[in-house]
Amino acid sequence: MASKTEQVKSLFEIPEKYLGPRQFDIRIRVETIKRFTENRTFDRVLDIGCGDGSLSSPLLPRCDRLTLLDISKNMLDLAGKRIPPERSKDVEVINEDFMDAEFEPRSFDLILCIGVLAHVDSPSAVIAKVARLAKPGATILLEFTDSFHFWGVPVVVYQNLLKLVRPAPYPLNRLRNSQVLRWCRDSGLKLGDVYRYGLPPLGTRKFAGQEDMYQMTRYLFGPSDGNRNRWMGNQFIYNLQKT
Repeated sequence: MASKTEQVKSLFEIPEKYLGPRQFDIRIRVETIKRFTENRTFDRVLDIGCGDGSLSSPLLPRCDRLTLLDISKNMLDLAGKRIPPERSKDVEVINEDFMDAEFEPRSFDLILCIGVLAHVDSPSAVIAKVARLAKPGATILLEFTDSFHFWGVPVVVYQNLLKLVRPAPYPLNRLRNSQVLRWCRDSGLKLGDVYRYGLPPLGTRKFAGQEDMYQMTRYLFGPSDGNRNRWMGNQFIYNLQKT
């Protein structure tokens, strides 16, 4: 039987299956990262599970060096196309599982870990390693879904029913906000700002396009600098600092 790492790799080697339905959500993540890092420059940036590079490539004008890490080679191929030729020497591309990758401790002053925790063997171990790689005072942007929040319950029920007819390649990690926050604090990461939102209800894609779902989400939850109805959101983007 294939390991979870191999199953995750197999899933994301078909980028369009993930990227196509999630363009509105990726757009929200990009805008939130821009808001949380605005007016700042960085020496070294690490993007864990970088996907097609949508999240970190906009940071290139404000960083000296960027490391793109993903378990999927096909995702990294897409990410590489976003790098301007004149900056290619400043970008390191690593096709490896994050927990196996070797980095010097305290190497990065900005680390992105977006859309990762649901797919790893041990979310707490990932957070602990992220903390070890962060310089004192570094910024860590961490995203996850609180699967126990009422907004996400219909999705969990739907996924469980779907397993009866079409088994999932691997179980996604079900996380709680309080649990993730405790792991962060135990690793020496202090929470600053947070953006909370919820994805449109199941079935919305059948009648609404990506722009429609983006506008729905922004209407209900607002932008990252004007977040409203936070109590309703089960998607969390933490803005953390290494103490």
